[in-house]
Amino acid sequence: MAGAPELRVQARTFASSFADVLNTTVCDNVKVGAVVERASAYVGTNLDRADLSTSAVRLRTTARTKVWLDISCSLYTNEEGYLTVASSYCGIYLGDEQELLLHYDYERDKTAYTEAHIQVAGDHPMLEQLLREVGRPRDKMKKLHLPVGGRRLRPSLEDLLESLIAERILSPKVGWQKILGDSRLTYRKNQIAAVVRSNQATAIATLKRLGYEVVRREDTAAAKPANKGVVRQRRSDE
Repeated sequence: MAGAPELRVQARTFASSFADVLNTTVCDNVKVGAVVERASAYVGTNLDRADLSTSAVRLRTTARTKVWLDISCSLYTNEEGYLTVASSYCGIYLGDEQELLLHYDYERDKTAYTEAHIQVAGDHPMLEQLLREVGRPRDKMKKLHLPVGGRRLRPSLEDLLESLIAERILSPKVGWQKILGDSRLTYRKNQIAAVVRSNQATAIATLKRLGYEVVRREDTAAAKPANKGVVRQRRSDE
């Protein structure tokens, strides 16, 4: 398992990438901090090193109503040394009082509700009536945990920012499309790699159906020490 020094480097890199995406698209001079305590790392907007709390940063908009973003993540390195999200929070707030609009969260190994979910603030009289009828008299819409893609297919920060731009809520900087697109592609590739690592049999079967030969590296090392390839595409005449 990766030690604290490596985790610290990974967490700082993770925080820096968040800050870069925000400051080059929809923010100005925001800070995303990283703190490591024992085997866990904490990353977030305006992260307080003393109590690990975060606070929202302002997003660019042409509207008079202010728009805010609050991000926090708890991270660790898994047994293979990969940086892994234990939990994350991404909230959008509006106005001077920073009233909640929505937040989407991820909580690994959650059992009471889906790990990746979105909660939206709002009033819905019929929903509130329904909740009363099922024994939840004090709950509002924001108490519903609506699924958003599960562990591997959950939305990225880039998805959220792009949606707010598309809805004309945010006023992005020039070049935002490429920045968000490139950053999202990196995120998606990392998620795909994680899916492959945890579903190797399925990945191998899929590659074989596509015409590839898949051989474990240690299985080929004795016969061909110089062979670094583990996936080969079969010729059509084989």
